[in-house]
Amino acid sequence: MRHRDNGEETVKDLEDRFAVIEKRVQALLAENKGLKARVNNLQEELARATRDVQQLEHYNGRKQHIREKIERILQQLDAVAIKK
Repeated sequence: MRHRDNGEETVKDLEDRFAVIEKRVQALLAENKGLKARVNNLQEELARATRDVQQLEHYNGRKQHIREKIERILQQLDAVAIKK
């Protein structure tokens, strides 16, 4: 009979261990779901930031182009003023 009790204890011990493992797996799955949502949010934020940088680069390019045009016009005005 003693042998049978050890077998029942072993089964109970295994059930307890599997219950702990199952709880850990469930916790990991929940954490993973939260992390996936966070990664998605970060990817969206990165996409917005990338678009903002591209727009800023475009704006700065246009600004530089306008500055160069103004400088050329000012140089031409100076040249005309010097000729007079």
